Amino acid sequence: MNKVWSIFKYEFYKTVSRRSFILTLILVPLVPALILWVLNSLSASQSQALGEVFTGGSQSALPAGIVDQSGLIKEVPDWIVGGSLVLVNDEATAREQTIAGALKGYYMVAPDYLESGEVIYYVEEVNPLSGIEGTSVFEQLMQYNLLGGDMDLYLKYTQSPSIQMVEINPQTADARDTDNPLTFFVPYAITLFFYMIIFTSSSMLLTAISKEKENRVMEMLLSSVKPTQLFTGKLMGLGLAHLLQMAVWFGAALLLLRMSGQTFAIPANLQIPAYVFLYGIVFFALGFAFYGSLMAGWGAMVPNLREGSQSTFVFLLPLLFTIISISTLINEPHGTLSTVLSILPPTAPVAMMTRIVIGGVPLWQVGVALVLLVLSDLFLIRAVAKIFKSQYLLSGSAASLNTFFKVLFQRQASG
Repeated sequence: MNKVWSIFKYEFYKTVSRRSFILTLILVPLVPALILWVLNSLSASQSQALGEVFTGGSQSALPAGIVDQSGLIKEVPDWIVGGSLVLVNDEATAREQTIAGALKGYYMVAPDYLESGEVIYYVEEVNPLSGIEGTSVFEQLMQYNLLGGDMDLYLKYTQSPSIQMVEINPQTADARDTDNPLTFFVPYAITLFFYMIIFTSSSMLLTAISKEKENRVMEMLLSSVKPTQLFTGKLMGLGLAHLLQMAVWFGAALLLLRMSGQTFAIPANLQIPAYVFLYGIVFFALGFAFYGSLMAGWGAMVPNLREGSQSTFVFLLPLLFTIISISTLINEPHGTLSTVLSILPPTAPVAMMTRIVIGGVPLWQVGVALVLLVLSDLFLIRAVAKIFKSQYLLSGSAASLNTFFKVLFQRQASG
């Protein structure tokens, strides 16, 4: 146990002291934080000045004219237009005022508007970046006048219907809060986040094993410690280092959400329950042990890192399939495909976390997924530890994926 602890400490401190690890740990949350800080630091006038760089000046403060050739516009209430639109008697006057800078442009409503719906917006100079400003206000004004200037009828017409989505599945209808943005936004982030962190951490384990094999460091280590002790210590050390990385990034993400609430419209009820963090730690640890074991075993068999890296995508195909199925996981979290993906060990770390964030996952399914993952991890750790002391580790001969999986299962079965 002392040897496992020594290897664990060595791997952990070696990983967290790497310049690349420190830079990644800091820069990933720092860049978006700096962007939000700059946006929050801009005053209203500065924000307007920044916008004018792209929209072509301060014309947005000017009203736009309306030349109504259809005779449909009888009233321009201020509670709709707010001074952004004014009626102009004829096109010549509107053109002169636009050129003189009194108007930013003018709408020309065609005489046969009821049949054609044609409206032309004239400006002195077209800026492709600015688009047409105030069209929604103009549309509201047209709707108001087409309804005969009846305010009550207009308000009823423009009021958006209140639509609620309710699941008809009695097992999950009460468990899933469809009004909570957590149900739709966070699962996407969780799925991508877990894929990224498991991919990067297991890939780093492959890199470490391959380099130590090339440098003959592994051969010296195996002369003083058992393969199981060596691999377990490495797995724990790298796993804790990336768990620390995950915690920092997760905390930074929550902080950025609070900061972005001052810049963007973030719903007040967007909160991540505490149990999500607990499940996140458990499924990350088990997922890292699963894919880290596969990567380490492959790294022990290939002659060098270059050849090992060429085939890593094969081990990550289950995770890629989970990413491809993200829409199904979120829209049908309790369907057959989602349930199967969340229970099978290769896809459970990401798929089950996605379903847990959405809510309504039966506890027995979580339990089955955890048991299968633990059993799979124990199997892989023992199998890879035996590969470590095999002739493949020291021979430097080429290895194929077929050979790797054959050796993986044969040695475990014979052991």
